[in-house]
Amino acid sequence: MSNLKAKLMRKVSNSTDIEKTMRSAVTILANAGIPSLVVGGYAVQENGYPRFTIDVDLVVPSVQEAKDKLSISGFRANPGSSMTDRASRVEVDLLPGGGSVGRGPLKLPMPTQVSKRPIIASLQQIIEIKLSSYLGNPNTRQKDVADVVELMKVNNCPRDFLLAEEVREEYQRLWDGLHEEQDEI
Repeated sequence: MSNLKAKLMRKVSNSTDIEKTMRSAVTILANAGIPSLVVGGYAVQENGYPRFTIDVDLVVPSVQEAKDKLSISGFRANPGSSMTDRASRVEVDLLPGGGSVGRGPLKLPMPTQVSKRPIIASLQQIIEIKLSSYLGNPNTRQKDVADVVELMKVNNCPRDFLLAEEVREEYQRLWDGLHEEQDEI
């Protein structure tokens, strides 16, 4: 599962607790029959762009049910939808499957597979999630669009990459801009 560059980046940046916390949370949820999907910075890392992240983002069908299960298994509930692993102090943000985060045009995917092995958002999913987040909050979600640009470069994504219609125009605008810059060099 693990991208070697991402794994090395976590090791040299002393952020391996993020992976341990993510695996612990996913296992606890799976034991309770709750499906989850890893998104956010960790999914960006696993899809080829090894950038630093300080937390874990999990999409779940029911945030409250996931909070309840994690609370009785070594995680402390924080205000809102986040939990903190008492052992590592790494934060886990629980996101509502089928719900919105911010004002973006797309809903988060609904995880359906229960697995003790983390299910990482695909390249398509993470680009759609990041672009939707950026489009809904362009002034505060600059890191999301930067993640998309870096993922496009490292994965050599084509202009006609199959994405949801709601984010496709922005993706193609970014793609065109990237390739204009490369042609000028």
